Amino acid sequence: MVTAVEYYTQLWLSVIAEKSGSVVRSDGLQLSHIKRSPLRIALIYGVVGALWVAVSDQLLSWFTAGQPASTVALLQTLKGWVFILISVLLIWALVKVLVLKLDRVLNLLNLQNVVIANTHNGIVSTDAHRRVIYVNSAYCEATGYRAEDVVGLTLEQLRSGNHDEAYYQAIWQTVRTQGVWRGEIVNRRKDGSLYHDWMTLSQVTDDDGNVRYYVAVLSDITEQKTGRERLRYLAFYDPLTDLPNRALASEHLATSLRRLSATVGQRAAVLFIDIDDFKTINESHGHPMGDQLLRLTAERLADCLDESHYLGRFGGDEFLVVMSDTNEDEAERLAMTLLDGLSRPFELTETLSVNVRASIGICLGEGMANAGQDQTARLFSQADSALQEAKRNGKNIYAFYHTGMTATATRRLRLETALNGAITRNELRLYYQPVFELASGRLVGSEALVRWQHPEWGLVSPGDFIPLAESTGMIVDIGEWVLAEATRQQCDWLQRGWMPGKMAVNVSFRQIARGDLDQVIMRLLSGSGIPPECLELELTESGLIALGSNTLELLREIRDTGVTVAIDDFGTGYSSLAYLRQLPVDKLKIDRSFVSELVEKGRDQEIVQAVIAMAKALRLQVQAEGVETETQRRILRDVACDTYQGYLSSPPVPADEFEARFLAQSSADADVQPGPAPC
Repeated sequence: MVTAVEYYTQLWLSVIAEKSGSVVRSDGLQLSHIKRSPLRIALIYGVVGALWVAVSDQLLSWFTAGQPASTVALLQTLKGWVFILISVLLIWALVKVLVLKLDRVLNLLNLQNVVIANTHNGIVSTDAHRRVIYVNSAYCEATGYRAEDVVGLTLEQLRSGNHDEAYYQAIWQTVRTQGVWRGEIVNRRKDGSLYHDWMTLSQVTDDDGNVRYYVAVLSDITEQKTGRERLRYLAFYDPLTDLPNRALASEHLATSLRRLSATVGQRAAVLFIDIDDFKTINESHGHPMGDQLLRLTAERLADCLDESHYLGRFGGDEFLVVMSDTNEDEAERLAMTLLDGLSRPFELTETLSVNVRASIGICLGEGMANAGQDQTARLFSQADSALQEAKRNGKNIYAFYHTGMTATATRRLRLETALNGAITRNELRLYYQPVFELASGRLVGSEALVRWQHPEWGLVSPGDFIPLAESTGMIVDIGEWVLAEATRQQCDWLQRGWMPGKMAVNVSFRQIARGDLDQVIMRLLSGSGIPPECLELELTESGLIALGSNTLELLREIRDTGVTVAIDDFGTGYSSLAYLRQLPVDKLKIDRSFVSELVEKGRDQEIVQAVIAMAKALRLQVQAEGVETETQRRILRDVACDTYQGYLSSPPVPADEFEARFLAQSSADADVQPGPAPC
């Protein structure tokens, strides 16, 4: 009885002493007091008995002096009965006190047993020889063992095998010297699976300091540890490709630069790889296919690298490679290898294959003993500037960083920031260039061209901001604004009784790839009230190619609105005759590069004549752009080109000037009365 009470009380102390402040001892219920209670009872009884005998005999001798023998005998008997009564009362009182103490201990024991049995922490207790004598239900639930499976085994038999002997020896050494060990340990469940515990291992000693028991309190931290590892993974790795992300790549680059600080003549190289026109693929085939392309690209890039190269995903469709201990020649060879590796088709599904091109920007950096985030950010920025240079030079190539790129990148950033709010600040303008019929010379339409009137920089060249808008995706919003403003202006001219002809508007392949351009057109036509035949949409030949397999379907949806469709800059792309025959288009616009070199019986005239003949065979209208001389106009008329536009007749002009120079004059010549006019 006493041993059990001591065991559970000491067990309770080992579990709650830190938080409860030694509950048992604060109530005066130390086991040593209870163990000494029988001796105390015997001593008290002996002392009281001896005093009773001595005092009662003395008193009896005083009171019975001279009394008869019978009276003395009676008093002796009475004294015995009084002694018995006093003994009973004394023993009852002493035992009652002991029982009350034991009852308080047992009540506390029941409480602590309930707490221990229902705690979420596993508890294992062993004897001094580390043999298990008790486990609670939480331990059984966590491990899958039953209590009878574990009781009697030693702690050594329950080891997971994940730690070496030195690890366990260090634990027991700490317990012997400090009385307790706290730390992480890997344990094994009954089914063989491993899990992580946070363990507090304590030793329980008796009053003489001898170890009687060991108590282990176990808390399963597997989910917490997994969560921390997951958070670290998300912080430093890209979940789509499993590649290191920008943060981890920056750390690796900084480490390489610090290591190279002691090396003479060797540098680190950063290569930025960007998939050209990835957004178009994403919009044409859907985001899942875009994700698949990124995964395959990561695998393809990894196949081109060796163990000395560090591959990561910078973000979006940009990847990076860090080369250590390298030079410009090695970086250039690797760039060519990567471009060659990415040139092969990517099989996204069993039925969908795409060809992609990539651009690469390269910068090299010297080793620095104190390299940190500032230095890596600078190299990343330089590599990105080189990447943008490669894209401006035609894509599918690589470019090295040079100091002039920093100014270009700064200007590009300023342009991008300013362009982002150009629509809301009402800074965009539409200029109109007239289109004339070659045979008759009459006005048959115009082309609406967007211009950006910046309050500080003045009129920004379209060659500066249009490519920027394309690369950033802002071209979609700008394109919708152009369509809305062009239809509004066309409606205004028609309502004023003028005959503006067909208005051509350039649209980006990004607008078409979104798949809702036909709805935008129908909404604008309905809102403005202009006939569909008064509107023409122009898409570049390279833009059509970028749309991929959805080109025909998307163009048919646009054509179904009633507007006409023209291929702009024809001759600069790679369209085949077979491909051109399938396209639902109405007009070809010959690129200005062919028109600018037109001379009598020259090669460009033969090309233009061949294009016109082909277009006529396909029943398409032909329009020449960039006509600047009378000779060019005459040659185009002679080879049966239908219409033209160019600086020979007029540069693009604001709406009011276009009205005054062309619409008002044309209406006066035709003697047209105010009112709606056909296109």
